[in-house]
Amino acid sequence: MEKKKIGLIGAILMGIGCIVGSGIFGTMPTVAAEYGPGIVYALLGAAVVVILRAMSLLYTSSALPTTAAQFVWASKLVHPALGAFISISTILMPTMVSLFGVLFADYFIQLFPNLGVTPTMASVGLLVVFGVIAWFGNKTSVDVSNIMVVLLLIAIFLYIFLGLPNIDADNVTFGEIIRPGIGISTIAAAIGVLTSSLSGASSVAQLANDIKKPERNVPLALALCPLIVAIIYILMAVVTIGVVPYAEVTTLTDVANHFMSPALLTFFIVGGPICGIITSLVPVALACVALVEYSARMKVFPACFAKRNRHGTAYWSLVLVMGIAIVICATGATFGVVMTIFSFVNTLSEIPNTLSPIFAHRKYPKICDNSPVKMPYPLAFVLAIVTACICAYLCYEMILTLDSTAAIGILAVYVVGYLYFFARIRFLKGKGVDLIAEMKEPVAEWEEKERSLQ
Repeated sequence: MEKKKIGLIGAILMGIGCIVGSGIFGTMPTVAAEYGPGIVYALLGAAVVVILRAMSLLYTSSALPTTAAQFVWASKLVHPALGAFISISTILMPTMVSLFGVLFADYFIQLFPNLGVTPTMASVGLLVVFGVIAWFGNKTSVDVSNIMVVLLLIAIFLYIFLGLPNIDADNVTFGEIIRPGIGISTIAAAIGVLTSSLSGASSVAQLANDIKKPERNVPLALALCPLIVAIIYILMAVVTIGVVPYAEVTTLTDVANHFMSPALLTFFIVGGPICGIITSLVPVALACVALVEYSARMKVFPACFAKRNRHGTAYWSLVLVMGIAIVICATGATFGVVMTIFSFVNTLSEIPNTLSPIFAHRKYPKICDNSPVKMPYPLAFVLAIVTACICAYLCYEMILTLDSTAAIGILAVYVVGYLYFFARIRFLKGKGVDLIAEMKEPVAEWEEKERSLQ
């Protein structure tokens, strides 16, 4: 019996479900408070960047699918030193996990104002609880996750439809939205931060073989998903800066409090950010753990990080990821700073992905020309160069918004990381292991397939 495949609508719904999460409940008020009406153009710009990145990913993933693709493509298509760059970046990726802790604290305190819990206690508490649960393995229920996504969407649409009639023209006008009066560099920094809130639809590219007419439906889904969500988020942004003077925005709950009853406000907090955090925290944290574990299996990190307990959890990788996230939360760092750090690192580490079509076609031209998704190489080449340049520019603008301590801290991680990597090469060479040669070794399946197409 032929396997039933996913149609265009199913692919779009899946992509939207992957995008919509808790991030927007933190980034929206943070960006709105700083950039005001400029958030509309920032969201549109973020959608364009996400679509361009997804198209580059689509080209390579359809031709050379693999586990831990970001690391494998960088190491085997370009150079092991670039693979090390991806591994070192994973040390900074737990900032995303800490984001969920900081965001959870903001809304938890508003839900239980008389509990006597500080924001730092709430954020650290959430991450500690998750770390303990994750130690015993993770079996997530698709049905429960889907219910939470439905609640999340209901909360968002309540915010939009109840908020639009309550917009005050004194706070924002249509003219201010069309011409916000801020420069390109300012918009670029906002775009860089918001790209993370519109990412996620690229998961559709990983399932190209399960989708009907992938050469048409996958690119359409990758383009439409972030665009549809961006429009939804723009409506949320208009409500956010229209109901409350944008400089006074702290959380979306503060805004919703102006037009929602106490019962609806409670539902909004639970159905929106709380459900969003639950549906987002688990996959993001586990992805970070998996990245560290895979780097250990590839010998870049010590072997202890690949060890699993009887529940199947790479426990030292879990301890490292959650430890970094908890330390960040314990410092009392604000959401805006943590989000910018993560967005910068995420965008920077995406640059090798965006350039992967060029290196993939150079080494495996036959596979690329005969992949399920038919994209002409000249188009893929142009997309790769343009997207890489845009990502590099966004990184530049984001790093300028950080204070010197945060910027130096990021630089220090990469410097120490590469010093460790070169020391690791020498250490393993003393044990008779050539780390560079192992990271360079081609994937046998790719080699065989390329030869078969000659």
